[in-house]
Amino acid sequence: MATPNSPPDSTIQSTVASPALARRRPNERPKGSLPTYSRPQTYRSQNPPHALRTSSLLTGRYLSKGTKDVLSRQHGVDDETKQVPKRPEDVRDGLREDTQDVLDFFSNLAERSIYLRQRAEKASDDITKERERFQGIVREELGKMDQNSKNIEKGFQDYDQMVSEFESLKKAKAQEIHTSRTAYRDLRREGRRAAPR
Repeated sequence: MATPNSPPDSTIQSTVASPALARRRPNERPKGSLPTYSRPQTYRSQNPPHALRTSSLLTGRYLSKGTKDVLSRQHGVDDETKQVPKRPEDVRDGLREDTQDVLDFFSNLAERSIYLRQRAEKASDDITKERERFQGIVREELGKMDQNSKNIEKGFQDYDQMVSEFESLKKAKAQEIHTSRTAYRDLRREGRRAAPR
């Protein structure tokens, strides 16, 4: 049912498309129009000529702090994902280096133990030689002291013998002097008796 102010058959005409609207836009541009790349900025297409990377669009100056944190974490995850294939090689190289370090350590330890054992043997030989030399010196000095004590004892014995001999000679000399004096007195007495009176 039509409204009072509407022209007749308005509802029917609205459903039928007009020939001008049904016609498609021609491919060629109308005369006097400029191509898209030479149009002013207002009429230029806002779409980029090619698809840009999402990271380049999201890393602009207008990103929020939360978005930047998410992108930084994602970037870190990507770096870790790229480093995952390298980790077994790094672990293998690290294990090889650690093994070589352990082998070098034990090799140096074995060489050092051999060196220390040789030093200990040489020190033991030197100590043995020094002990033998010291014992020889002590024996020699003790022998000298024993010989000196023997010489001293012999000297005392010789001195005692000399003293006893001197006493014997002294007694013999005193006896001889006494005998001579006695004989001299006897001779004088006999001479006085024989003299004429």
